Formats: sequence, structure tokens, C-alpha cells
Amino acid sequence: MTLTPKAVKKKIYILEKALNVFIREGYTSVTMKDIVEECEISRGGLYKYYGSTKEIFEDILSLEKLNDYSYFMDSMGKNINAITIFNNFFQQQKNELSNVKNTIKIATYEFFLSQGKSTSDKFLGKYFDESVDIISKLLLYGISRNEITHLDKIDVEKTTRQIVILLEGLSVLSMSTSVSPDLIQEQIDMIMKTII
Repeated sequence: MTLTPKAVKKKIYILEKALNVFIREGYTSVTMKDIVEECEISRGGLYKYYGSTKEIFEDILSLEKLNDYSYFMDSMGKNINAITIFNNFFQQQKNELSNVKNTIKIATYEFFLSQGKSTSDKFLGKYFDESVDIISKLLLYGISRNEITHLDKIDVEKTTRQIVILLEGLSVLSMSTSVSPDLIQEQIDMIMKTII
């Protein structure tokens, strides 16, 4: 079913408002009633677009991944230096890791853990693969432009997996304990030394 521009706008509004709820409350405790109240719409108005908090959360994750993908692809399309793109990306990661309680990261892990092993494995695998794919594209872009010089094409996927795993590890650590900005920067600097 194709949505009208008005319906697309309404769905985006619901997702933006629901994002605020998930950031505040996590994933598992949020109800459709919470989202109705945050959106200030009728229950029927919400159910016209979404049947569950799970559907809403999956769309939020998809939209976030699409935004990340668009940032990378748009930046490469504008011929921005690969190192600049990486620096901007890592600055965003550093900001999120330093302020994890005001991001969707906690709710995201709750979501993955609440889905059962097979569903969680499927979601996490897809999430991981998509992250590897887009960062690999950026590395290849930088190599082709001679901006990334310490990395051969044959090592791109392995290096990308290392980057994604490191960032996920920092995410988990930042949710469970206080992670200093210096530690985050140290890890980012190590990644950058690997590729430039």
C-alpha cells in the first residue's frame, strides 16, 4: 500500500515522538498508550499506522540506519574527503557514547535481548552486516581516492568488522559503566591509525 505524503508525514511524526519515549523509558516498558500520549493523537490514529510498539521500534531502527546510510552516500556523492567523513562519523559516535542515556542505544539493546534468540540473531546479524557494508563502502571510496593509504582493498571487510565490533563494545561498556571521553578518543585514534 502506497502512503500519501500526508500519511508519510504522520508516520514520521509518530516515529519522532516515539523515539523520545523509547529514549526516556527504554524498550520493554513502553506501551502503545505511552506513544499515544506522547503524540497527542487518538488510539485509533496510532493504530491506523502501527499495530505494536515492536513495529514502531523496528521502523525507528530502519530510519536511523537509513539516515546513517544517506549521510555516508551523500557525503561521498559530494566528493567529500573520506577522512573528513570518518572524523564527522566518529565525532557523532563519541557524542553518543559520552551521553548514552540520551540516545536510543539502551532501548536498542533491550529490544534485541527481548526478541528471543532466533529473532534477535536475525536482527543483530542484519544490523551488523548493514553497518559493515556502509563503512566498507567508505573505506573503498577513500582507498580509490588515495586518502586512505594504510589499508589494502583485500583487508577492507576485516578492518570494517573490527571497527563495528569496537564501536559496539564501547556502546555496551558505556551503558554499563562510565566511559571517559579520553578512552573513547583513544579508541577512535587507534582506528584512524589503522586506516590512514
